[in-house]
Amino acid sequence: MRDEGLDPEQRAMWDAIAAGPRAATAVREGGQLTGPFDVLLRSPGIGLAVSELGARLRFDSSLDLYETELVIVTVAGHWRARYAWLRHEIYAAREGIPAEVVAAIARGDRPVLESPRDQALHTVVRQLLATGAVDDHAYAAALAALGERKLIDAVALTGYYCLSSFLLNTFDVPLPVGETAPWDDLHHRKETP
Repeated sequence: MRDEGLDPEQRAMWDAIAAGPRAATAVREGGQLTGPFDVLLRSPGIGLAVSELGARLRFDSSLDLYETELVIVTVAGHWRARYAWLRHEIYAAREGIPAEVVAAIARGDRPVLESPRDQALHTVVRQLLATGAVDDHAYAAALAALGERKLIDAVALTGYYCLSSFLLNTFDVPLPVGETAPWDDLHHRKETP
């Protein structure tokens, strides 16, 4: 949806995103929101709340940007959320996450992570994605490496990017023209039993 002809609730959401920390990447030339925000604009009350939560988790949590991007690419890779992957693969590289780590995540492999902090963080996210819970050993390692506040923020960020991935995949949000993701040979809407 473009920024013209929006109802007041949609306009409030559009304006908040356009004025927020994602303005440079979330609004296309011509006034259309990108990624999950274009979908969420169709349910603006939820969309605004989701957008505000996402901005807080990405830009104002206890996690540093490296940790944030490690969580996000792990979630986007797990769910094969093409649009999120395309954006955050770039941000992960910018924050210093090695290309071989990102490539392993894209393949679904466990990456080789140098620091105990990164290992603990990645393990928590992978366990959450696989089972919805974290075992005692992973919890203790993450608590020791990250501290309680960062662990809480990492779990919340994981949940947020699951929601974002579900929106992107359900509504099959297209990539910008000429862009690709590692799983472009897969179609999201396969027959289900």
